Amino acid sequence: MKKYAALTVLAGLCVWGPNVHAQEIKLGNSDTSEMSLSIYNQNLAQVRDVRQADLKSGVSTVAFEGVAQQMKPETSLLDANGITVLEKNYEYDLLTYNNILAESIGQEVKTVMTNPQTGANIFNKAVVVNSNYGSPLLKFDYGIEGTFPGRVVFDKLPENLRVKPTLVAKVLTESEGGKELGLTYLTGGLSWQADYVAEVAGNGSLDWQGWVSLNNQSGADYKDASVQLVSGSVNTVENPPAPQPRMMLAAKAAPLDAVNESAASSGMAAQNLGEYYVYRLPFKTDVLDQQTKQVSLMEKKGVKYETSYKLQSPLYLSAYGQGGEFKKAHPDLVYQIINSRESGLGLPMPQGTVRFYEKGADGKMQFTGAAEFPQLAEGAKAELAVGKSFDLYAEGQVVNQQKIAEKTSELEVSVTFHNAKKEAVNVIFEQAYSGNAAVVSESLKSSEEQAKVLKWNVEIPASGKMVLTYKLRLSRN
Repeated sequence: MKKYAALTVLAGLCVWGPNVHAQEIKLGNSDTSEMSLSIYNQNLAQVRDVRQADLKSGVSTVAFEGVAQQMKPETSLLDANGITVLEKNYEYDLLTYNNILAESIGQEVKTVMTNPQTGANIFNKAVVVNSNYGSPLLKFDYGIEGTFPGRVVFDKLPENLRVKPTLVAKVLTESEGGKELGLTYLTGGLSWQADYVAEVAGNGSLDWQGWVSLNNQSGADYKDASVQLVSGSVNTVENPPAPQPRMMLAAKAAPLDAVNESAASSGMAAQNLGEYYVYRLPFKTDVLDQQTKQVSLMEKKGVKYETSYKLQSPLYLSAYGQGGEFKKAHPDLVYQIINSRESGLGLPMPQGTVRFYEKGADGKMQFTGAAEFPQLAEGAKAELAVGKSFDLYAEGQVVNQQKIAEKTSELEVSVTFHNAKKEAVNVIFEQAYSGNAAVVSESLKSSEEQAKVLKWNVEIPASGKMVLTYKLRLSRN
């Protein structure tokens, strides 16, 4: 059963004549003169595959062997000087045992069984009644076998099956000679993601490394390819999930002459493309099927950072009046990094995951936490919560609540912060609420930098504690 996707251009119909069924010209991967990939971080890539072909004038059939198995045939574009594309067919019915069986239905095949006593082969002939997903129904001269215990042998292979997924095109050539045929298409199964490593050196500085993982599950190899990575999401019709790959680590990228000054010290150059950023690998590389390849994105020494402790109150307060309490809530340790030249960065950074390491007492690096890293424009700030503080915790409760009107209540809260560290620590405490709020009283001055959230900076003495109290009048519309 033939599997293909066809796209036909209704142009130049008058040229169909004796040359329409000309012999197919097969172009394999060895005929590729140029390969380039634009990979998006959403299981999508654009492939540009240029192959050399000798074409005669008139109509020829050209087969691009080894295109991506997840190719989107409706996106394909074939171009060359002096040719007109009449028809394109994406053929993905491959040479497998099941497919050969399916193509052999109604035909006579040979069968082989082994004599268990002598080990000799016993040959016979049968007609394939049904392929039955690889367990064929066979008609012998003595009857029909549904579970034949032997092997099926084929005299020849079906001509319409392919070893690799292939794009077949009928083209009209104005003049014969060597041509560069450029095939461009979109495919699923290719994606990338960024991973960062932060080695904390202390004294407010760290060493920052960025890596990019290229994941190829598209069903094709891309040899000696120029690769660029597009940071940002584009609208697509389909976005199939990619299976888990095996890992292969590539050699670290050597820096390239930067496309812009801010990328001069990184492994990849960044270039603005409308609402996206494009990162170009500074070398050609093989991106093989069923493989994940890692290449260097950047490496920065002495990046400045600040740390803070942040705790979001487990209490959610509303005008309906809600009591409650919480025990031993530990604040998050938050690294604050500004993406600027002053801090030691200063280049567009794609989203990913950052993992922090610090040296222990034995001098060895120890993993201390990870955080999701947002897509960070130059000049923007990232707050990365990497874990809970062991020596800090808070306990709080609603100590009093009173309904003072049909839609208004007053709630009084007390929160006690404990610090087991040998130095004073500042904790940012945030309290969310619903409706409209007015602060009736508070032991520390609050601020409201985001809607429906009050914030206090609580200074806790070394090996001590601090109590924060506040009363809120909450109303609803």
